[in-house]
Amino acid sequence: MLSNSNDPATDSTVQSVAPPAPAPPSGAAQMVARALERPRQLLMAALLLGVPVAAALAAGWASSLAQDDLRDSARAQLTLYNANLRAELERHAAVPLALAQDAEVRALLAYPSPAAMDRLNRKLEDIARALDALALYVMDAKGTTVAASNWNDAASFVGENFSYRPYFRMAIDQGEGHHFARGTTSLVPGYYTANRVVAENRTVGAVVLKLGFDRLERAWAPGQEKLLVTDRDGVVFITSMPSWRYHALPRRLPISLPIVPQGTSEGLDVLPWVFGGASDRIALEEKGGLRHYLLTSVAMPGGDWTLHSLTSLDPVTARAWVAGLLAAAVVAMAALTAYAVALRRVALVERIALQEESRAELERRVAAATADLRAAENELTQAAKLAALGQMSAGIAHEINQPLAAMRSFADNAVVLLERGRMDAVRGNLAEIAELTDRMAAITRQLKGFARRASGTLGPVSVHAAVGQALALLESKLRRDDITVEVDLPDRPVRVVGEDVRLQQVLVNLIGNAADAMRGCPVRRLRIGLVTADGEALLSLADTGSGIAEADLPRLFVPFFTTKEAGEGLGLGLSISHGIVEDFGGSLTAANRNGKPGQGAVFTLRLKTTEQPA
Repeated sequence: MLSNSNDPATDSTVQSVAPPAPAPPSGAAQMVARALERPRQLLMAALLLGVPVAAALAAGWASSLAQDDLRDSARAQLTLYNANLRAELERHAAVPLALAQDAEVRALLAYPSPAAMDRLNRKLEDIARALDALALYVMDAKGTTVAASNWNDAASFVGENFSYRPYFRMAIDQGEGHHFARGTTSLVPGYYTANRVVAENRTVGAVVLKLGFDRLERAWAPGQEKLLVTDRDGVVFITSMPSWRYHALPRRLPISLPIVPQGTSEGLDVLPWVFGGASDRIALEEKGGLRHYLLTSVAMPGGDWTLHSLTSLDPVTARAWVAGLLAAAVVAMAALTAYAVALRRVALVERIALQEESRAELERRVAAATADLRAAENELTQAAKLAALGQMSAGIAHEINQPLAAMRSFADNAVVLLERGRMDAVRGNLAEIAELTDRMAAITRQLKGFARRASGTLGPVSVHAAVGQALALLESKLRRDDITVEVDLPDRPVRVVGEDVRLQQVLVNLIGNAADAMRGCPVRRLRIGLVTADGEALLSLADTGSGIAEADLPRLFVPFFTTKEAGEGLGLGLSISHGIVEDFGGSLTAANRNGKPGQGAVFTLRLKTTEQPA
């Protein structure tokens, strides 16, 4: 121990009893002090200025990216909600049109009688119950209700005159009318669809269907967005927020709390919206404080309605915070690392200053400093690898963020549906989650194409494309029911006179009916074939179901005739499909395979072909 007592490398306990080491020269001490002062200044500057600046820049960059992602996601989601709303409006649009052609309706309006009125009242009551409609009624040419689904209620429409309502005047003048209003008799708001009834070449009345939006609002309620639909006056009449119903949009932005209702032409209150800092930012005063939302809007067809959604900006704030904290941590780590390196360099200077005392001690200190520097280099290398790993993790999280958000939405909906006991809907959500990763883009494209409104203009339509799109829309159903599809189409594209959206509608209806007919059959196979001859194309769909009863063949395309169980169909699909094909100048026929029931059914579309483009 005594031989090592003067060794400067000994531990602190030994040094406490050993003679003190010689003090460095005063010039060396001043040099060390000056060398330490500059790293301290740089470290403080980095911590006080560099960290907040880096955090602010990173937060702003991440917020910009997150806002762009959220805006794209909100627009895509709003498109789906828009399609959902249009589907709800158009789901029963064919009902008043079909009833306007019904023989009983025409007979009652042309030759009214109590017995005919009673029969039609009960028929309308059954149809309205099956449709879950608010009301279904028939009006004569003067606007007086002669039969209604609520004939037996205290607030029955029978005998009431609604000739002043816009939907009746539009139906009588134009053949079809639509209007949203609060009922004057029932005081219940609803969407009215009316169709003119013509008998013996004269207008005898109109058929009116009134639909409510309770089911649509219940479907919107579990979503993450706050949804509302306003009319041309900016009044909310459909919304996932019941307290907003019959409030008006603010006339001017920015606005601030407290809201001072400006009123509208009807004296309605204004929505409690606060300006959120930009034209598409809205703030709401909620229980947890002021929360900010992204406002996205889209005009409905016709320009009378506008669909709005408020999407929470909390994910944007969270990503900005994470990016800012990460940047601050990186800058602070870099500053501390640089300071550590500077300290080590100062220590090296100190060791060099002490070399005058002993060359041996100098060599030992140089060796020790070299070892320390190597360790520092290893630490820096490891820190660089960890930083790169963090960047890659952030990139990966960014790439999977949007698909995971959609999958999480389906999962959340599945939980709600599971609590309500809607097991079929839960299974449908789970199936969507399973297919989302590799089919999201294709499904979105197919749904947007299928959901758009038909143009009504006939032109050349590719049969191959229509068949492919219809099969793509029903792919999950066919796969779930284990149905084999055989497609036999010519190699050369075949174009027919028609309209693509409505032709897809016919094919989707026929393929869906075939799948339902094969449910429970040991062999489930659907064959789609196409042949052309003499300017015509024959497209056949043959299944291996139970076929069609001979007695049902003459009535197959009659409105409201169906062979399905109660609640599974209204009997309008084949009637509408038949009318669409006839509008194309073609025909739709049905028969049994091999001419015998029990061996499957064959539906044949006969369409006019067009010349192929050069």
